[in-house]
Amino acid sequence: MNVLFIHEVDWQKKVVFDIHELSELLSSFGHNVFAIDFEDSWKRSGIWDFGSLKTKEFQVSRVCDDASIRVRRPGFIKLPILDRASAFFTHYYEIEKTIKEKNIDAIVLYSVPTNGIQTIKIARKYNIPVIFRSIDILHMLVRNKILRRITFSLEKKVYNYVNKILALTPKLAEYVINMGANENSVELLLFGVDTKRFNPNVNAEKLKDELGINESDKVVVFIGTLFEFSGLDRYVEQFPRVLEEVPEAKLVIVGGGYLFERLKRIIANLGLNDKIILTGFQPFELMPQYINLADICINPFQINNATRNIIPGKIYQYLACAKPVLATPLEGMKSLLPNENYGVVYSNIDGFAQNTIVLLKDDGYARSIGRNGYRYCIKNNDQYKIVRKFEKILKEVVQGG
Repeated sequence: MNVLFIHEVDWQKKVVFDIHELSELLSSFGHNVFAIDFEDSWKRSGIWDFGSLKTKEFQVSRVCDDASIRVRRPGFIKLPILDRASAFFTHYYEIEKTIKEKNIDAIVLYSVPTNGIQTIKIARKYNIPVIFRSIDILHMLVRNKILRRITFSLEKKVYNYVNKILALTPKLAEYVINMGANENSVELLLFGVDTKRFNPNVNAEKLKDELGINESDKVVVFIGTLFEFSGLDRYVEQFPRVLEEVPEAKLVIVGGGYLFERLKRIIANLGLNDKIILTGFQPFELMPQYINLADICINPFQINNATRNIIPGKIYQYLACAKPVLATPLEGMKSLLPNENYGVVYSNIDGFAQNTIVLLKDDGYARSIGRNGYRYCIKNNDQYKIVRKFEKILKEVVQGG
């Protein structure tokens, strides 16, 4: 099949996640895979750099060595508001051009405000099925209130017109149905994890030496983008309480984003520079080593309309490495991993310090939780099984369309 993935993030700079894994594994299975993205983290190189309306093309392989995704990036104007407004038109042209040139059989859509409506309109024109991948409450990720309302309206239109919606959690399935999607078109597709890459046997000794972590240290790890809702600022503020009970504890935060500078200030003000390590963004291939530094892994997300129904992909990476997970009780996450038998201890953010202490002090308890999560993940979230299911759904939609 010839499959086109469409999103509105920077394919090369975005932390590796679902879209990279699904697309590259499809490519490694022998399908021709194309993508259209948007340089959402753009910066001007100088005062006269207003961007370009020309399309850039490049090939990317971030997950599988034997995969190659041919990415087209439509041009846009590098000015606030005009960036998305100009992209609305350049994406329309490039989507249609790619469909015709590459004889596209199916489209996998992840986005709404920048190119969702264009995708729906063009796909209907050429009778090409569209599968929407629902992993977030998209309008809640838009910070501007006016644009958020517009995105909300666009979401309803997109969900109503796509051929299939693959929801990440049962709660997201409920959400898209409530937004107008046909219940019969909605199906659950879990996150997959590469259990050959992420597993408990990954050697992290070199990384320990580089970070100054000793054998006696008790290590807490978070990996991922530092969104403002990540809850890490509140957790860092609690960390002195952890150190009172477990003085050998260390916290490693792997990632960058909105909260990075704020976390640096909090850590410095608390005098914790020798106890909390901020690494910034790191290469995807190092993630298994960072996770295997950990005695426990955490996900202290604030619970709000943006996070309530989701499950972060890193959770399965933690579980695949047999790490016990301490997390806030996101409804989407609990619908799939309800309790300790699935590898997760739930706590509201105010209880994170105390639960960290319990897990770090009781190795046997923590390891048993980690083993529970590992067994569940191996059985249900193997990446190749997930992508084969995805491939089967794609074929069915193409044949039915």
